[in-house]
Amino acid sequence: MTKRWINGGGAMLLAVLCSYATGLSPATGADASTPASPADPAQIAHGKSLFISYGCGWCHEDGGRKAGKCPQLMNTPRDDNFILSRIATGSEGKMPAFGIALKEADFRDLLMYIRSLKPEP
Repeated sequence: MTKRWINGGGAMLLAVLCSYATGLSPATGADASTPASPADPAQIAHGKSLFISYGCGWCHEDGGRKAGKCPQLMNTPRDDNFILSRIATGSEGKMPAFGIALKEADFRDLLMYIRSLKPEP
């Protein structure tokens, strides 16, 4: 299913989503690790809601703050494009693909949530 999505124009959509979330045009080639705008609490809350409802915490424990079955997301060295790509296309045998289930705003909000993670007091 994922291969069909990518071959059917999903790769272009993914590139647009990645560039949109990072605030860069696909042609800039600039560093994609810096978010385009300051974190919006409503976007972070929506991202957290998506993280919970899609069961991401099953593998990314403590809301993504700890490594569990999968890597810790808090303070990840991965750039935004990698994170968005992994959410969209998954990783065979490791992570399901959510590209078809999520809207453009959902990708942005999940990324904002992941980037906002801090240790809990």
